[in-house]
Amino acid sequence: MEYTSLLNSINRGVLAPVYLFYGAEKLLMDQCLEKLKSKILPDGLEAFNLDKVEGDKVTSRHIIDLANTLPVLSEKRIVIVENAYYFTTQKGNETKVEEEPLLNYLANPNTSCCLIFKVLGKADKRKKIFKLVQEVGQTIEFASLTGEKLDRWVTIFLKERGKRIESEAINYLALLANEGLNVLQNELEKLVLYSGANPLITLAMVQEIVTKNTEINVFSLIDSIANKEGKKALELLQTSLVMGEAPMKLIYLLVRQFRLILMAKDMIGQGYSEKQIKEKLQVHPYVMSKVLRQGRKFTLEELVVSLEKLLETEVLLKSSGGDSLELMENLVMELCYG
Repeated sequence: MEYTSLLNSINRGVLAPVYLFYGAEKLLMDQCLEKLKSKILPDGLEAFNLDKVEGDKVTSRHIIDLANTLPVLSEKRIVIVENAYYFTTQKGNETKVEEEPLLNYLANPNTSCCLIFKVLGKADKRKKIFKLVQEVGQTIEFASLTGEKLDRWVTIFLKERGKRIESEAINYLALLANEGLNVLQNELEKLVLYSGANPLITLAMVQEIVTKNTEINVFSLIDSIANKEGKKALELLQTSLVMGEAPMKLIYLLVRQFRLILMAKDMIGQGYSEKQIKEKLQVHPYVMSKVLRQGRKFTLEELVVSLEKLLETEVLLKSSGGDSLELMENLVMELCYG
């Protein structure tokens, strides 16, 4: 089940006695948990009807005792088990939980309790305990949002704050999604404040305010190289290195982007339309727009030579063939001016 379906179920008052929350997106997980708590727990009685324990530090018997405790002045209570490692392939750090008592409980769970297991990461769907929760309750994967789902999340988040956003601005923001929705939400809050009375958040606002990650810096770096702006390119290189990015990671991102530009430019030469190129390469819309724009500023020969220089520098970095900062600065200058 997806988290949106869970939210709909909660709104309708359709609640399961057992849930397994798993996946990489902690923010969505916490939001759904808050929604459940507000639906189930009476105001002022949370202290009596809510227990939270660490799954790798308590026994299964303790979890079951909490789940069988009667609610106080409420129809239900909630028990949250963090780090429920027995749903994964990993072993617990301290207390080895016996799964058999949990399996027995899950076969006939207490309906006056909402037992929620949480796993930040992957769950092993082959395990008996996972399948049993699927039978008697609900398993919800909180995967990282991409594509239309991410666009919708951003749009709704801003709409609730009286804002709209340009599609190009969403595409730019989506490059932060791999750092988690917590990071993206913080940037959106900054944009809401920065935009003031203006109801529309533009790409220019985003580029001005949003904290840039390495991938975004690489796009700017390639723009500077294409425009033969050596000083600006060196400044962007320094910025990425100061941010703590390893030279090898920068090389990898530069190689990836130059290869995409080369492939797109070659396909244009073969008569492919921009739409066909997007379908073939299957990259993020913002990345694709950068690829097509940057491709107009390079010849095929320049792109091939640039890739050769990148690979030469990669070999030198791997073999400790010189100071890494000096090698990267020389690389940028060669890419700019040949």
